Amino acid sequence: MKFRVVARFLAVIVFLISLCMLMPLGWAFKDGSSDIRAFAVSIAAGSLFSLILFLIGYKARANDMGTREAFAAVALAWVFASLQGCLPYIAGGYIPSFTDAYFEAMSGFTTTGATILTNIEMNPRGILMWRAQTQWLGGMGIVVLTLALLPMLGMSVTQLFKAEVPGPVLEKISPRIQDAATMLWKVYMGLTAIGIVALVLGGMSFYESVCHIFTAVSTGGFSPRNASIAAYDSAYFDWALTIIMLLSGANFNLHLLAIKKKSLTPYKDPEFGFYLKTAFAATLAISFYLYMQGFSHSVMHALRYGAFQVVSIMTTTGYVTADYSLWPPFTQVVLLSLMFIGGCAGSTAGSIKCIRIQVIFRQIVAEIKRFIHPHAAVTVRVGNQNIENRMVASVATFIVLYVLIFIFSSIAVSATGQDLITSFSAVATTLGNVGPGFGSVGPVNNFASQHTAAKWIYSFCMLCGRLELYTILVLFSKDTWHR
Repeated sequence: MKFRVVARFLAVIVFLISLCMLMPLGWAFKDGSSDIRAFAVSIAAGSLFSLILFLIGYKARANDMGTREAFAAVALAWVFASLQGCLPYIAGGYIPSFTDAYFEAMSGFTTTGATILTNIEMNPRGILMWRAQTQWLGGMGIVVLTLALLPMLGMSVTQLFKAEVPGPVLEKISPRIQDAATMLWKVYMGLTAIGIVALVLGGMSFYESVCHIFTAVSTGGFSPRNASIAAYDSAYFDWALTIIMLLSGANFNLHLLAIKKKSLTPYKDPEFGFYLKTAFAATLAISFYLYMQGFSHSVMHALRYGAFQVVSIMTTTGYVTADYSLWPPFTQVVLLSLMFIGGCAGSTAGSIKCIRIQVIFRQIVAEIKRFIHPHAAVTVRVGNQNIENRMVASVATFIVLYVLIFIFSSIAVSATGQDLITSFSAVATTLGNVGPGFGSVGPVNNFASQHTAAKWIYSFCMLCGRLELYTILVLFSKDTWHR
C-alpha cells in the first residue's frame, strides 16, 4: 500500500468539502444567523487538515494509484468527508455529540436520510442547507465529482471511478473517465435545475426548493421541515417529487444517452423496464389496499399517497407524506420488500439494485430448466444480453454478502437493547440507504434515541451500502495493507 498517494487524494477531497461549505456560509451571512462562526471554523480546520494531508502525499507519483490504493482512497474519502462534514454541527453546538454529528454527516453523504435531529426547523437555514448539500454531493459521488472537476490530478483514475459508481454493470459512455464523470454531473445538475424550477412554480420558496431538490435528485430524503413533504399537504408537490425521484432512481447513463441521441430508445433498457413495472405494481397494490381498507377517501387520494411512498422507498429517498407505520400490515411488508430492491445500477439510489434482482431471478429460472432438462444448454439472459457465469456468481455473492451483513448487524443492534422490528428495519434502512424504517425509527420518529453503539453500527451499514460492500470490506483484508 502506497500511503502517500492516498493521502494526496484525501487532501483534495477534504479541501473540496471545505470549499462546498461556502454556499451555506453565504446563506448564514444573508440571514445574519448564528452558524456563520460554525462554517468559518469548519472551513479553516478543513483547509489546515487538507494542507497536512497534501504535505504527507506531496512526493506521491501519478502511477502510484493502483487497485489497492484506489479502493482505500475511495473508502477513506467518504470517512474523511463525513469527518469534515460533521464539523459545522459540532462547532455551532447544533449537534454537540460527535457520534450524533458523524451519524448525521454520514447519513448525508451516503444519501441515507436517517436523522438524529428531533426538531429540524429550529436550526439555522445555513445548517439545513449544508445538511441538504451533503446529500447532493454524495448522490453522484464525491469521488466522481473530484474526477470531473480536477482531471489535472494526474492519477490513474479508472479504479477510482469503478470503486465508487454503484451497480454491477458500467457501460462505456466515454473512452475517458474524466469525460464520463463530467457528463454524468452535467445531467445531475440539469435534473437539479429542472426540479428547483418545478417546485418554485408550485409555490415553494426558493430556499426550500433548493433543499428538497438537492435531496430528491440524490435520493437522500433530508427535508428542512419536521414533517418532511407532508408539511405541505400538496398534491402538486407530491407528484412533482414522485417524478423527480423516479428519474433519479434510473440509470443516469440512460438519461445521458437519451440526450445525446435525442431519442427515448435508451429507456427500452430491460433494467429500467423492470424498475418501472415493479414501482407500478407496488403502487397499484398499496393504493388499492389503502382504498379498500378505508385509509383513503378516493381512488386518486390513494394513488397519490401510494405512488409517492412506493417511489420514495424504492428509490431509497425516504421522504414521507404519511405515517405508513399506521397503514395495514400488507402495505408495510410491500414497502419493506422495496427497501431490499432499490433503484437501478448507475443511479443515485441505494440497496441491492434492480439489475441484480433480475439476474438472480433469471438464474433461478435457468436452474429449474436445467433440473428438468439436465443436458440442455441453458443461458441466463436479461433482455437481449447473455449474462456470463462470472457475472451471475458475482451477483449471487453480493446478495449473500448483503444478507449476511444485514443479519449480523441486526443481531449487533438488538444486543444494544432494541426490539426486533426496530433492529431489523433500522439495519435494512441504513444498509439500503433509505432513511426511515419501522418501529422506533419509523416515518414520524428518528434515530436520536438509539444507543451510541447502534449509531456506529448504522454508520458502518450506511457506508457499506453506499459503496456496494466490497469497497469497504477490502479494507479489512491484510492483503490490502501488505507492502
